[in-house]
Amino acid sequence: MTTDRLPPQNIEAEQSVLGSLLIDPDAILKVSTFLRPEDFYRETHQRIYSAILQLHERRMPADFITVVDELERQGQLDFVGGAAYITSLINMVPTSIHVEHYARIVERAAIMRRLITAAGQIAALAYEARDDVDAVIDEAERILFEVSQRRV
Repeated sequence: MTTDRLPPQNIEAEQSVLGSLLIDPDAILKVSTFLRPEDFYRETHQRIYSAILQLHERRMPADFITVVDELERQGQLDFVGGAAYITSLINMVPTSIHVEHYARIVERAAIMRRLITAAGQIAALAYEARDDVDAVIDEAERILFEVSQRRV
C-alpha cells in the first residue's frame, strides 16, 4: 500500500470555476450558496475565490480589474501569481455555462479530503481508546456527521 498519494483534487475544475466567475458577474449566484473558499485545494485558488466572494458581498462586480485590485489591496496579488495568473484563468473558459458543474466537482473533491481527515481522526480515537467503546463510536459518528452536514 502506498502513502504517496495526493489528496483528491481537480485543479482544472478549480481554475474553470474561477475563470467562469471572472467572465460572468452572475455566475457567483450559482455557486456561492454551497462552495466555500476552503473547498479549493490550492491555497492560491482559495484566496482568489475569497476575494471574489468579498466583492460580491459588497455588491461589487468581480472581473479582472476589481479582483486584481482587491487582491492587491489585500497584499495577496503576488502570492496568487499576479495579474498574469488571473488573466490565464479568464482565458481558460470560453463560457460560464458549466460553472455549477465545475463547482460541484471542486466540492466533491473537498468532501473526499474531509472524509480522509475524518478517517484519520477516527483511527486515532480507536488506537487511543482504552475501555469506553461507546464514547469512541459516539465521537466517530459526530466526526462523520460534521462532514456530512457541510454538504448541506
